[in-house]
Amino acid sequence: MTETDVAREGRPDVVQIRIPSLRLGPVVLAALALIVISLLLKGGVLARGYFIEDDFLFVGDAYEHNLTWDYLTRVHKGHLMPGALGLVWVLSRIAPYNWFLVAAVMLALQAVASVGMLVLLRRLFGDRVGILVPLALYLFAPLTVPALSWWSAALNAVPLQVAMVFSLAAHARFLRDGTARHAWQGLAWAAFGMAFSTKGAFLPLVTFALTTAYFGTGRTQGWVRAAVRELRARPRVWGAYAALLAGYTLLYLLRQGTAGEEGAGTPKADVALGLAGWMLGRTFPTGIVGGPLNWGGLAGTGGLADPPVAMIVVSWLALAAVVVFTCLYRRRAWRAWTVAALYVVVADAIPTILARGRYTALVGTETRYVADAVVVFAVCLALSSLPLRGEGDAYRRPLPGVMPLTTALLTVAFLVASVASVNAYGNTVTAADRVRPYVENVRDALARLPEGAQIYPRPVPDQVVLPWNGDRRLTSRVLAPLADEALRARMRDPAPAERPYVVDDSGKIVAIDHLYGYFDMVEDLNGDGGRATGTTGRSVGGRAKGRACYELRAGAVAFPVESFGGPEGVGALSYRSTRPVTVEVSLGEVIRRLDLPATAESRLVYFPHPGAGDGLRIALDDPGTTGFCLKAVAFGAAVPADAP
Repeated sequence: MTETDVAREGRPDVVQIRIPSLRLGPVVLAALALIVISLLLKGGVLARGYFIEDDFLFVGDAYEHNLTWDYLTRVHKGHLMPGALGLVWVLSRIAPYNWFLVAAVMLALQAVASVGMLVLLRRLFGDRVGILVPLALYLFAPLTVPALSWWSAALNAVPLQVAMVFSLAAHARFLRDGTARHAWQGLAWAAFGMAFSTKGAFLPLVTFALTTAYFGTGRTQGWVRAAVRELRARPRVWGAYAALLAGYTLLYLLRQGTAGEEGAGTPKADVALGLAGWMLGRTFPTGIVGGPLNWGGLAGTGGLADPPVAMIVVSWLALAAVVVFTCLYRRRAWRAWTVAALYVVVADAIPTILARGRYTALVGTETRYVADAVVVFAVCLALSSLPLRGEGDAYRRPLPGVMPLTTALLTVAFLVASVASVNAYGNTVTAADRVRPYVENVRDALARLPEGAQIYPRPVPDQVVLPWNGDRRLTSRVLAPLADEALRARMRDPAPAERPYVVDDSGKIVAIDHLYGYFDMVEDLNGDGGRATGTTGRSVGGRAKGRACYELRAGAVAFPVESFGGPEGVGALSYRSTRPVTVEVSLGEVIRRLDLPATAESRLVYFPHPGAGDGLRIALDDPGTTGFCLKAVAFGAAVPADAP
């Protein structure tokens, strides 16, 4: 950062502006080059990505709610993240399902985090060549890439990384110059991190641990004694951090009920052990040294870490060698490694086990759960090996003369492995090929839809949103953001129609062909069965033989329909009537009123019906009405016609 000096010289109406030259040394230039290269590498992966899974749920929810406190503080699958939901709301309202927009924002935030790491390292260690090693580790570690390429994960992971580096950088400046506003800046950045990720709650603990280990009063004595002295020396600062953490925890507990059954739960012992084994034994150690090289077990969002045995062995040997070497030479290096190890276990492994330990151990192969640990590990690597600015007697003994060359070779090996791993992961990102055509087809079809068309809800394909998300994966929620306001309202609450539409599995909007479920009709239906009305399907109830119309008793007739209910339910009836009539269609506790026009020929009318229960009853609003002939009834899920 530079400052602008403004001075008035000579005449008072003349303003001279002097801008000091920006001095960039070789270390800073090399660091900036590394940042640019890493962003290009990550941008290449982002270019192959697209919206998938929770991305659609987030955008659909953003259009279901206003930007209210209730919306922002809803817990989504265990995450309290008002900042992330606010960002989703804004970006989705600007341009729904615009991958270029969201990818550009995420890449820009990643650039901010990268520059922030450089700022942090310079404040801690100065412009020494050694800072390029932990910087390169953060910039190129493959662990951070899958979290960046999936928008739902990036909404948590990338802003959290921004908060971590700038909070630590602000606090480091406070410790160096004692200016209180820098301490409050660190606190504000911590609050920013909590707004985007529940893992932000661990940031105050990391800040306190590193302060007492390397900066606090009495740090050269015992660590516990240093912690006590630090609390006594700066009670206002740590009291503010404690208040922030307590407030966030209280808010989380108060809003935990909004998560439904998707929050934390009691894990299964075998799943928890397997998950921890994968995460701590394979995924993190290989990823932090440039692995895993191989990605397998493809998920919708990309590959899962599948390191070969040789990679696992090499990674553990490399980590053990670095820890032992730094502890032998650097004073108090063990403190940095203790912080790093505790963070991976307490902030990453335990929360993941609580949130996902009921399902499958393969969750431990997803690197997004340990992406934030790369920040802590990089800082701890630097603290365990480099002297702080102004620190004397940092080493127990002189470093070996081969250290610069060895460090350079190891760094190059890490970079080569990391680039190979990132490129291999990029080849597993196929959302753009699988999902983008579907969304673009929908976008194009909505623009050409007839005026006043009714679109009935139907689940989007599994490749877009998986079935366990229930009604949240219906087209009326997921795809409504692509429509204008009037059509969006009709998609959420469609009206009865003779020719309603649905979105088929390719993204085309086509007419309903028939309903899958219950179907019954009188025997004489224009002489050609159900094809005259289009209500083809599986006949469950048997036909009313020898009659042209169903017999209505007291103006009503019932059918043995069974339904679990929900927005996906659709009914249909075929009728003739000499006058306009109103009928009530009831199923369970739900009653739907239909105003039917007079018609001399058989007319088919579809209508949404979310009722749940046994027995569908159709009753005339006026039981004494004459001239109404009910000829067929169907109920079930809408089946799209073959696209033209």
